[in-house]
Amino acid sequence: MFSRFSLRFRTGRTVLLLGFAVLYLGPPHRGSALQLSPEQMRRPPSAEWLGEILAEESKLTWRAVENAAAQAAITAARHNLSETMEGWLLVARWARLLDTDQREITGRWIEAINAARLGHANMRTEYSPPAEPLSALLRAKFVTAMIVDPELSSSFFYLLSPYDYVPGVLSILDRLEAEEPKAFADYPQLALAISLVYDVPPPPHWPHGQVTEDLLSRQLRDPLAVFRFWVEADRSGTTLHDLRRLAASELKFVIDAAAPWNELNWVREKVEFDFGSLPRAYDAVAYRLDRIEAGQYVWPSETYSLPAILGLGGICIDQGYFATQVGKARGVPTLLFRGVGMDGRHAWFGYLDGQQRWQMDVGRYAEQRLVAGLAFDPQTWGDVNDHELAFLAERFHRLPRYRQSRAWQYLAHELLRLEDYSEAINAGRKATGYESRNVAAWEVRIIAERMAEMPVVKREGTLREAARALQRYPDLNVRFMREAILLMRERGQISAADHEERMLARKFSVERTDLAISQAAAMLSRTLAEDDPTTQLRVFESALRQFGVGAGMDAFDRLVRPFFQHAIRAGRRDDAITILRLTARLIPIEENTQFAAEMDALAASVRRR
Repeated sequence: MFSRFSLRFRTGRTVLLLGFAVLYLGPPHRGSALQLSPEQMRRPPSAEWLGEILAEESKLTWRAVENAAAQAAITAARHNLSETMEGWLLVARWARLLDTDQREITGRWIEAINAARLGHANMRTEYSPPAEPLSALLRAKFVTAMIVDPELSSSFFYLLSPYDYVPGVLSILDRLEAEEPKAFADYPQLALAISLVYDVPPPPHWPHGQVTEDLLSRQLRDPLAVFRFWVEADRSGTTLHDLRRLAASELKFVIDAAAPWNELNWVREKVEFDFGSLPRAYDAVAYRLDRIEAGQYVWPSETYSLPAILGLGGICIDQGYFATQVGKARGVPTLLFRGVGMDGRHAWFGYLDGQQRWQMDVGRYAEQRLVAGLAFDPQTWGDVNDHELAFLAERFHRLPRYRQSRAWQYLAHELLRLEDYSEAINAGRKATGYESRNVAAWEVRIIAERMAEMPVVKREGTLREAARALQRYPDLNVRFMREAILLMRERGQISAADHEERMLARKFSVERTDLAISQAAAMLSRTLAEDDPTTQLRVFESALRQFGVGAGMDAFDRLVRPFFQHAIRAGRRDDAITILRLTARLIPIEENTQFAAEMDALAASVRRR
């Protein structure tokens, strides 16, 4: 995904000094301090008190507010007052964020984007932020409104990721509140979703790469126009969901509509689908087998509009695109999934139904064992799979115990920042005790244990504890087990680590072949880096025999093609031929399929050498 495309500062520097700002956005007044009484620390910060503290005439610095709020949170924690603790932690986090120099926060964002390889050709390649605190971008009224709203603040920090361009996110939020204050008050989650999605443009291959940019724009609309459009749609009753009742984490899959306004309005006027009939939107587009037979995977006509797709028919990617845009037009969160099966690649769609449960399998072919589907996360423009989405949508995220767990997780982060590692570990334990499925709580525990230099065996034990707590969720279980296996290697248990690695792959070889193949790919990658050609071929054949037979195209993408290309680059033509022969012998390949065509292409590339 544009892995070689990177962002940078115009100055060429990414390590910059922190700034220092006052609350009322005027000159610093460094002598002021904020004192809170023990009684105040045992109560959540009130809107009235915050209003006084954040008033323009106040001479307090952000740093003073941060320190006082952090101390109040720690005091509340000692009295086991989770709600009070969370309220003070939110104030501390806002103060610290708004005090951050724009160069420093932009530098962190650029490093995160480049590390995750999320940069793409539609983004600016250079950023030259001013040497000013983040608060200088924003109106004082907006800053006050955000900090005194605990629900919106909690949602903001819960959803904010390292890949969100914070100056852009907050600038959009500020603008929406300034231009539409009444609508902002009624639809805060919608405003938050728009700000998180529209901070950077989408990549050139969004929403899919099988139509040219001339026919489908890859640019987002003006955020204010988007906000007004969806508010008007909801108020007029044309949306199936009440948008005021959806979270920003769901609404981001509505406001990322790629179809133009006139086509979304066409859906509302001409295409009748409710929750019960929405799945039929996929099959409403006639399937064009003639395009598949001709290898015509890119849209061939001169217009790529929703009416044109419905009238002309298309292949699975067009069916999925049409269905997702129809759902979005009616205010239904939808996702366009893409995945691999036995003989080729496929596309289908998912949507949030009337009971606010995700339906992930509309148009999915069970016989093709499409066990994992990838979709764009419009917040980051990276990939998210359907299993991860299902986990994030589970109801436990809405329960009070999860909210308490998250509060202790936030405290653990705060204690980490203060370098109180033992207390951070204790707070992390409390967080996972309240809700063992809180992944971020396990992560902060693991970081705190590493910073506290706990013995490797104990750290490995925590990773295994996390894996057991999440054993119902294979992606997460595998993630923590892989980290545990790395620690086994760190303490010299190489043979045992190899055995656990193989067992981990076998564990999911039936129901989640994608995870098995992913683990096999990790083993293959290691042998390509460390071992001789004979050992590499032996590891490849073993992985293909054990995990590739039921994986089809996924095995081709993750094992066959990478090893083949590695052999070609190394000048090992005979090994490249052996790789193709082993694949043809071990994996059933039907004629006239995408799998067969791509194998033929590799064979032809060998013959040309």
